Amino acid sequence: MKIEQITVWPLQLTLRTPFMTAHGTTSLRPLQLIELKMASGDCGYGEVQAFADQAYAKQDQRSARQELAKVLPRLVGQTVNQPDEFQKGLNGLTAFAKAAVEMALWDAYGKVKQQSLAQLLAVSQLSVPVSAAIGIQTQQVRALNQVIRQGYQRVKIKAVDPQTALTLIKAVKQHFPNQMVSLDANAAWSNQPATVSWLRAMEKAGLALIEEPVHDTTLHEFHQLQGQFQQLKISLDESLTNLRTVEKALQVDAAAAYTLKQGKLGGVTDTLKAITAILQANRLPFIGGMLASGLGRSLDLVLAAKAGYPPFPADIGASDHYFEKDIIKERLTIHDGRMNLPTEPGLGVTIDWTNVANLQVGPSSTFS
Repeated sequence: MKIEQITVWPLQLTLRTPFMTAHGTTSLRPLQLIELKMASGDCGYGEVQAFADQAYAKQDQRSARQELAKVLPRLVGQTVNQPDEFQKGLNGLTAFAKAAVEMALWDAYGKVKQQSLAQLLAVSQLSVPVSAAIGIQTQQVRALNQVIRQGYQRVKIKAVDPQTALTLIKAVKQHFPNQMVSLDANAAWSNQPATVSWLRAMEKAGLALIEEPVHDTTLHEFHQLQGQFQQLKISLDESLTNLRTVEKALQVDAAAAYTLKQGKLGGVTDTLKAITAILQANRLPFIGGMLASGLGRSLDLVLAAKAGYPPFPADIGASDHYFEKDIIKERLTIHDGRMNLPTEPGLGVTIDWTNVANLQVGPSSTFS
């Protein structure tokens, strides 16, 4: 499988509702679409999932674009035998850019082999349970009710302050006592006794999991924090920036759960290694969301199916949940709280070039 040409398109997707977290508000989602054209004529697609700024991660879209401009020309003409072997040669790229190229490699490889990504990764499940995240908003309770009634097996609440979080958890549990609820504080709180008291109250109210609730906290301190709860799982997120950080966290048993985002970890191969290590440590891996397009979410579905059995509901919303226009033609929908894995070769979805043209915000770059 020889790389003949690479093209990159800068895109900007519009969210149906502004998505507010402790890191800020996202109304427009920048992405870069990468096409790897092979000598066989098959094309693989990936996306750079960095954000517009560095509030969440050190790499943003601008720095990713600069990296890709330097590295992609060197990839043209190279032969790819296996995506997981070739990705070792992408170490000149930081996580988000590296993950985008590897995503495109897996897509192209599947098309050449006429196998879906699920088949390539030996996934037997046909569907996975999914979750929807609700950002901070004035009508948060109403939004939560809507996604619960749509059948999502877990709802994730974004909240800045503990009081609001506790109120929302109690509201959901009052009307939907069997609904799984998780919380994402995006490391907004300080690690102090008052926060622990709030977390105990949330655990009592029925909160199942909270992602990285406190900032400026070492892995050893996270271990101590997790030890104070019998049922509530603390999941690391912001602290996990690559495979090595996952391994370090497991060495000290820092948390009961780990939020894995393939874009932030550097791609499919390192995410699969992280999943294996976490499962071997008898801890919970689950696939988190990055406000990805349908292309990225089609990949996340397969990774979610690799994250243990039964898999924890992954942060993968339906096509109509986040964006006004998506870059794929297929609609990702939920049925009984689950979403089907794509079955067509590669990532199993088709690029909607009309939407790509409408969402493009700058000139494309081609390397051949």
